[in-house]
Amino acid sequence: MSRVYSAIAWVVLPVLTHGLTRLAEVHGADTPNQKNILMIAVDDLKTIGSLYSEESGNFLQRIYPDANLRRSIAERMTPNFSRLASRGVTFTNAHCASPACNPSRAALMTGVPPYLSGLTTNARGVFFRDYRYQGKQSLGNVTTLPQWLKQHGWYTATTGKIFHNGGSFRHADGNTSWSDWTDVPGNAGKKIRDVYSPRSLDWGVEGSVEATYRELNDFRKADFIGTLLQTGRSRDREKTFVLPEDSPFFLACGIFRPHLPFYASPDLLKLFPTEEMTVTQSLLDEFTADSNDLPDAALKWCGLSRDQSGHPVIGKDRFVDILTHGESLGQIQGKLLGWKRMLQHYFASCAIADRCVGRLLDAVDQSSYRDNTIIILWSDHGYHLGEKLHETKFTLWNDSTNVNLLIADPSSVKGHGSKCNSAVSLLDLFPTLCKQAGLALPNQSIAGHDLSPLLANPTMTWEHPVVCTYESVDSQMILSGRFKLIRYEGSEGQLELYDLENDPEEFTNLAHHPDQAIRVRNLLDLLDRDYRPTSKITE
Repeated sequence: MSRVYSAIAWVVLPVLTHGLTRLAEVHGADTPNQKNILMIAVDDLKTIGSLYSEESGNFLQRIYPDANLRRSIAERMTPNFSRLASRGVTFTNAHCASPACNPSRAALMTGVPPYLSGLTTNARGVFFRDYRYQGKQSLGNVTTLPQWLKQHGWYTATTGKIFHNGGSFRHADGNTSWSDWTDVPGNAGKKIRDVYSPRSLDWGVEGSVEATYRELNDFRKADFIGTLLQTGRSRDREKTFVLPEDSPFFLACGIFRPHLPFYASPDLLKLFPTEEMTVTQSLLDEFTADSNDLPDAALKWCGLSRDQSGHPVIGKDRFVDILTHGESLGQIQGKLLGWKRMLQHYFASCAIADRCVGRLLDAVDQSSYRDNTIIILWSDHGYHLGEKLHETKFTLWNDSTNVNLLIADPSSVKGHGSKCNSAVSLLDLFPTLCKQAGLALPNQSIAGHDLSPLLANPTMTWEHPVVCTYESVDSQMILSGRFKLIRYEGSEGQLELYDLENDPEEFTNLAHHPDQAIRVRNLLDLLDRDYRPTSKITE
């Protein structure tokens, strides 16, 4: 039986808060102290903040080699992530189902992996239910996580980007998934583009010199949900959310930054002066040399290339645009200054997300829901900031697939403040939250594994492979233990294999080393056996 179906073997699940049982067919929230859920989704957030900066091979160690400065920078960036981590488990080895907004979010919220749905790219922003794969709307009738909770008595409400294009009522899945929806606006003021921002990218300052992060769009959304938690009621223009007194809630707050464009308020930009960064030509040269052992299929996803003699050279990419534009400004080391300015604005954009988390944590702490509300924070994928000479996501390397994932369950006290290094997937959230809610899964296409055991014991043995799919169902990454295999569509020769324990930055491709032949074959067989589009989506 496929691994996809092996995680669905329950009909009766425990309600963890009381140790009672509940039949899966029961509709309505008839357990008075059932757990509430607050979900925080962050767009394009790389694992570089205070929870990740000291992990082996972390990018922040490249930019701030001095450990004391690096820790200071990381804490300036995400102090509230640290607050949240102290009351839950940080999953340092979590990965998305696909390194793009639309397929990642659709997979997480429906539980259906991209290799089954066929939604493996942003697909020009198509609404996930409208997406057609092999002539059919493969996700047209699936049940989403908030829809399933809503059907069983939860009040479900959201603002911000949860599904792709979350600013649209229809693209947010409207009344199907949500009891209430709104798109709260911000009013920080005009945006001033930075001179180092090339035409293909966009970053700068938002608001006047006196503007603060509290005026930004994302913070206004977090404040709206925060007010709802604190007072039970929150109003945005003509829309009012009211928390019911007799049923649990599922609240979802989508935070757009650090997604492009990287516009931040002056108070956050000043936290990351470029003078503190170590960005050198030798670092650029080291990244450029990384094309040596990559298959040709990988080169089209990044700024790496090779000349006619096979020597590493710089190719085409938006990151390369940063370098060439910076150089064109005539400044000494202009290309490196451009790289620094991009990092400054990205880091400040990460800090925006953190301040939103802080507002939501304050609200939970000042409400009556602190002891019975699970808080989940995730980013939809990672982000390249120059590694493999690439900017943005859209690759199967860890810079794109590794995500932020924190789960704070007030009942799993033993795991509070812990890190879990086991490989897990954002697909695991659907079965995990169903288990916490005491509900069976809605259908047999739900992938992933219930993470509740890891919340109680983050260091326990966990041996479930993680798969990520991008561009087509035949381009996949599989992570099993310390080894990761990438297979590109086409010939089996288009392979990469990395030993992440010894090579966390994925510099040395082992796919064609004779001593790894058996490992490569086993991972390919595992992909073909359990992670191929061989089954229909079952409603």
